[in-house]
Amino acid sequence: MKPETLPDHPAFSRLFDSEKQRLLQSSELWEASAGAKLFHAGDSGEVLILLLEGRLESEAPDGTIVCRLPGDLWGEERLADPVPLESALTASEDSRWLSWTRETLFSLLLISAHMRKALIPLRDSEGRLLSGFPDRLPVSTGKKVKKIKPSLRPALAAFIATLPVAAALHLLSLNIKQLPPSLFLLAPAVYAGWLLVFLLKRLTREYGIDAESITSKTFDWGHFTVESRYVPFDRVQGVETEKNGILRHILHIGTIIVKTSALDGEIVFQDVYKPDSLRAEILNFQKKGSRRNKGRERESIRRTLEESGLGSRVPVKIKGADPVAGTEKKANDEIIFHKSPAVLLGRLTLPLLTLLIPVLSSGMLSSLLNISSAAILSTALIPFLWLLYRFEDWRNDIFRISGGYVIDLYRKPLGLKESRRQVELASVQNIKTEQKGLLPFLFRYGDVILVTAGGAADTVFLKVSRPWKVQETLFLHRENDLRRREKASRDQRKEDFVKFAEALDQIRESSTGSSLSPGSSDADSSRR
Repeated sequence: MKPETLPDHPAFSRLFDSEKQRLLQSSELWEASAGAKLFHAGDSGEVLILLLEGRLESEAPDGTIVCRLPGDLWGEERLADPVPLESALTASEDSRWLSWTRETLFSLLLISAHMRKALIPLRDSEGRLLSGFPDRLPVSTGKKVKKIKPSLRPALAAFIATLPVAAALHLLSLNIKQLPPSLFLLAPAVYAGWLLVFLLKRLTREYGIDAESITSKTFDWGHFTVESRYVPFDRVQGVETEKNGILRHILHIGTIIVKTSALDGEIVFQDVYKPDSLRAEILNFQKKGSRRNKGRERESIRRTLEESGLGSRVPVKIKGADPVAGTEKKANDEIIFHKSPAVLLGRLTLPLLTLLIPVLSSGMLSSLLNISSAAILSTALIPFLWLLYRFEDWRNDIFRISGGYVIDLYRKPLGLKESRRQVELASVQNIKTEQKGLLPFLFRYGDVILVTAGGAADTVFLKVSRPWKVQETLFLHRENDLRRREKASRDQRKEDFVKFAEALDQIRESSTGSSLSPGSSDADSSRR
């Protein structure tokens, strides 16, 4: 029977009682007989398990057996960085447990700030975990992102190159009396200017790698443009490295070029430390993602076959998770974006100033022009209508995410013009952002560009607030849409597998029955 309250565990000690109840409500109750395998090697295993009864066993990398007893958690160390399982998880005794999918757990954390804080790891002075999970969870995206900054070593390489130049200038000033003795200071002065520019560029450049994608954020000082790019691994076609110059080889710095299937081509990681190691890490992320997807598919097919009655000792779900307010998502949910309020303010400035002229100076204009104040105030109707027109023009420019599509809907007031562009999220190859100019940088708005298979079909969300957040939302919905499509495809394949397994069982039963029938031996002897 499912417990009425969440069993005590140090990881949840800082949660409120209502949060523990919500956590319990979103859990699934499972049981298995001794010998049943909860997960096999290679499975994605993206769940958190709290053992209630029995004992679970798995094999550690060094070959030792790790046992988990009632009250122990399994899978908490893999929440921040899920990787395919290296060994099976087996019930060595009749067991019962609560489980949460990783997706469900992150949905709960997104809607509860206190729960996020309560599950942050808390350790004592000796580093022992007192409460929370071992790793701080990447709640906003569910992904552990590795941040990469350009190396400072190019500054050392430039400094080393400056020394012989300064020495040469000093020798030149000694041999040529017309040259000033302090000529050698020109080299460090040039280096100081270059170093300042280098540090500024480094501060405004950042790269990232997570389990699903590669990100890049750069700032172009020449055009005063911030650009961020986000490319999923399924669009990565190759990774190259470049190390030009002897000093770069000695200092182990270079450039990584990530080839993508998107039309805008490449993501370049400039001046990174140990580019060969980083390239291997990117390829390893890609391989792990591929293995995890295969593990998910195999695990899903096996669960379906187990539920159909195949297999004698398999985990059985006793009770599914109940819906928790705030976490359920409807298929027809949509998100709407407008242009930044800063853009609206810029559009309304001129009509607003024009409107204020007759309103604030009606008395003075009435005496100067010998016109009644009412007539002067009536002229404010024109800028007022202009103000309303520009507001409606801003409000009718809508960017929408709905049903696996991105929709750019634009309607001019009074029905003067209407346009609608629609792009399928699954066809989006890359999404990048641009903030061009000082005002977009200061007021935090910019363009979000959806790169698709056809260059002319690129869709642009113009001048939206916090474009990097819109970019993140778009990619999240793209991934959810791809998962939905993959799930539908897997469900169809699972039905085919179940039918195949049932047909195979029937063939085996009929062949076994025919071999054991009494008449079969008589027929064989008569033929002999």
